[in-house]
Amino acid sequence: MTRMTTVVGFNMPNYHDNAVAVIVDGRLVYASEEERYTRHKHSENEPPVNSMLHAFAHLKGIGIRPGDIDAFAINFDSRRFRLQNKIAGVVSASLKKSGAGGDVFGLASAYLKKGISLRDAPRRFLQGVYSTLGMSLPKGVRIVPVMHHLAHAASAHYFSGFRSCGVLVADGFGERESTTLWKAKNGDFELLDGVDVRDGSLGILYEAVGMLLGFNALEGPGKVMGLAPYGKKAANIASKFKAVLASKATGPFKFSASALDRRFAEVMYREAYAPFLRTLGNGMDLRWDRSGKINRNVANIAYSLQEFTEELMVDLAEKVKESTGSSRLAMSGGVALNAKSNMEIHYSDLFNDIFIFPAANDAGTPIGAAAYVYEHKLGKKMQNHRLSNIYLGDEHDDNEVRLAVEVSTLKAEYIGQDVSEIASLVNKRKTIAWFKGRAELGPRALGNRSIIANPCYANTLSILNGIKGREWWRPLAPSLLLNDASKYLHRPTHHQFMILMFKMTDRGKEHAPAACHVDGTARVQTVKREENREWYEVIKGFKELSGEGIVVNTSFNLAGEPIVETPAEALNSFKRSRLDAMYLQGWLLSKR
Repeated sequence: MTRMTTVVGFNMPNYHDNAVAVIVDGRLVYASEEERYTRHKHSENEPPVNSMLHAFAHLKGIGIRPGDIDAFAINFDSRRFRLQNKIAGVVSASLKKSGAGGDVFGLASAYLKKGISLRDAPRRFLQGVYSTLGMSLPKGVRIVPVMHHLAHAASAHYFSGFRSCGVLVADGFGERESTTLWKAKNGDFELLDGVDVRDGSLGILYEAVGMLLGFNALEGPGKVMGLAPYGKKAANIASKFKAVLASKATGPFKFSASALDRRFAEVMYREAYAPFLRTLGNGMDLRWDRSGKINRNVANIAYSLQEFTEELMVDLAEKVKESTGSSRLAMSGGVALNAKSNMEIHYSDLFNDIFIFPAANDAGTPIGAAAYVYEHKLGKKMQNHRLSNIYLGDEHDDNEVRLAVEVSTLKAEYIGQDVSEIASLVNKRKTIAWFKGRAELGPRALGNRSIIANPCYANTLSILNGIKGREWWRPLAPSLLLNDASKYLHRPTHHQFMILMFKMTDRGKEHAPAACHVDGTARVQTVKREENREWYEVIKGFKELSGEGIVVNTSFNLAGEPIVETPAEALNSFKRSRLDAMYLQGWLLSKR
């Protein structure tokens, strides 16, 4: 039997969105996020112990033991940190008092107290995981650090299916960079240009403004994006955002001295944007109840922030085009989760094809790091296929599901793969939890851990937001049959991952109002049968009953919780919710 070559990637240091990924013989075979096991959204400062153990369990199922792993890859190269292991010692009293940057430096401080350097931390982490298994970390095993933005770029290029392309990475920060532009060809990467975090970070700016508006750092950006269309362009606010950009920049962009306190930017704190935030909020009442009437000042700031982001991202895409001449663009980094700015790039016609890595945040960097190490350190070659799904996590066998159903006390009927009854319930305006197969990686539910509802009635929005404990103004996303996409969307492409918005057609707005945001856009998943058969069949079944090949699809979780991971969690969430029924891997359940 031919020995398989295996690389396992993981996050280190463990800032947020910690995950583990596995590459075997040039294929991505497994990836999962730590938050699914700890049940803490974004897994801040949580080393991915559970994810690693579950990855090892998956590998065991395909005949690979922990001792057989050829290399580990990590998503930061601590040798490039300017302050390296002195990081924790430079936190000023004022920053400690404000709480700024705690997510960044908490783990570094913990390591230093234990006498562990950032360089030693990955090995010490792995030693602990292997010890849990009653084993020792194999001597001489390779642990390879990969530059953070290179890990992002690798995730975008290797899974785009493009032999050559331009790559745009934009996030909060890497070791030193906040934005990088690349040329990628056949697995090789050329760094063309970049923005030092001291000169500005679009990702940190978006987080910082979101916090000014009352949101937290990690959940805020998605909510601010949803809030933005409720605002309008206000000259006094727009002018402040316009002043953020310096008139001259040697790189892709540079923030002005009036917007950025570079003393704090050196250590990558959101506090660096305090001067801009003071100016932005000056004289405005930004207090509001997010479940009540929208504060007009807050909405207008969100509008201008989103507009600023869209314009800068399109400008960066233009620079990639100019630098590479490529007709293809691959994207990653936390800012690439901004589906509205991605839409503006799509409609700009700069590129013939765009691929956005679905786990564009830090949860995707272990994938890119592992793929890069597989090629550039082990001398192998990644398989060049476009990623068509992100069902990469754990799967629960039918016996485990059956046992969970039997102890649930819920009314249960086994219907197998015949999901026609689910389609009928959706057509009757019932809200249905849906759980099957392997868990999705990333922030979007894509037909394995979802909640389905009828999009044809506008009040579906308020019903589902109420069930999930979401703010009333947040939009819902649709999943739709690819063959029907042009009915609902202007100039659609096949996009399986819900991080690209499209403008809805008049027919789409009229026939699927619950899936249409107030600005006439929708963040969609297009569905083909060969990519998820049961998911396709339930949408097709709904179409046969209603005439519409589109459903509302939101993630299966309640307020403040990560997406459900196990059958037991799915049953618990269903029982605590006002959902009408649940499809649980062949079982139809309802409350007695």
